[in-house]
Amino acid sequence: MALVLGIIAGCILAIYSVYFVRIIKGSPQAFEAELLKAFAAWAISRGSAMRGQIRLMLLSSIVLEAVYFILVFTVISNPAMLIFTAFLVGVEVVHLWLVSSTFYQFFRGQIMIKQIFNWRMERISAVLFFTHCFLVLFSLIWG
Repeated sequence: MALVLGIIAGCILAIYSVYFVRIIKGSPQAFEAELLKAFAAWAISRGSAMRGQIRLMLLSSIVLEAVYFILVFTVISNPAMLIFTAFLVGVEVVHLWLVSSTFYQFFRGQIMIKQIFNWRMERISAVLFFTHCFLVLFSLIWG
């Protein structure tokens, strides 16, 4: 199970690394604008199929995060890491609820596409997840 946790943590770390570096440098806005532009182009190309694909993406995120957190609680024994993990679980529950809520509003025509993402929350989530995955990998390698 430690190997699976290491692979998942490494993948998450790699995915978030570009955004993390931009956040740390203090210049995430250009990257976020690129993400939003790419998302808008994708949304236009998908049309009405987008709704189902967004649901699948959210469900996949929930499952991946649940597996990751269950593995962390199963494999890691460091009390500080477990407290940090519990905190991150709470942050991610709020994050996924906010994302789901804004997509619901978007699909009902209540907000525009540029209002879907709460970039402050995205940054917080990215920094915490990156840091957590780094610490998990550190714990697995030297723990």
